[in-house]
Amino acid sequence: MVLDLSGVRALVTGGTRGIGRAITLALGSSGARVAANYRSNAEAAERIGLELGDRHVEHMLLKADMAQERSVGTIMRRIEESWGGLDLLVLNAGIWHRGAIGTMTLTDWRETINTNLTSVFIAVSEAMRLMGGENGAPKRIIAIASTSGVRGEAEYSHYAASKGGIIAMVKSLAVELAPRGITVNAVAPGWIRTDMTADAMGDAAGRRTINNAIPLGRPGEPDEVAAAVVFLASRQASYITGTTLHVNGGMVLQ
Repeated sequence: MVLDLSGVRALVTGGTRGIGRAITLALGSSGARVAANYRSNAEAAERIGLELGDRHVEHMLLKADMAQERSVGTIMRRIEESWGGLDLLVLNAGIWHRGAIGTMTLTDWRETINTNLTSVFIAVSEAMRLMGGENGAPKRIIAIASTSGVRGEAEYSHYAASKGGIIAMVKSLAVELAPRGITVNAVAPGWIRTDMTADAMGDAAGRRTINNAIPLGRPGEPDEVAAAVVFLASRQASYITGTTLHVNGGMVLQ
């Protein structure tokens, strides 16, 4: 089965580092035109731009804080002006900071909810005017959730709430947007080896604790999450909507 995304116009939020970087590259390798969003790390954006160029992938690098409506509107206009519309929206932008209840501040809470969840609302709202019309490409929205959104996570209740909110939102949007031919799904990674999780995996004891909690005995790689996204973005996934695809090595079963 070949997952061919030729003709697909894609936007990946948080698309230049970690899981987002792997998704951007995988979509490009599958034939999609890819707009990779980033908030502040221009160096990472430049690196992935060079790699996409070397692979001859048509792409854009779009700087924006996805929790800011005006910034999101600006990059959506760029996509519309350049490509005439959007077929695939991958919602990956997010943060993961420790916050024990009782010491977590309201500022901490709001930052995580705004970055991880409010940004999804803004991006989907702004994307709706770009996802109409028929160009032969499937219309997909894919949000990156987390196992934390299913089982919770001690000292990360704000993060778990944001990811659980994404899962609930995906179910609601799947029903709402089905008549428009748009499928909406989530991918929920478990422990994935990225710069975001590097501190937790930085010493032997931490790695051992994590590996022991995973039936497959190891953390995942960003490419393994990206493969799930490519499948859900493909024409072969046309009858899948409102679901959460777990990529966690068996750590959370549902």
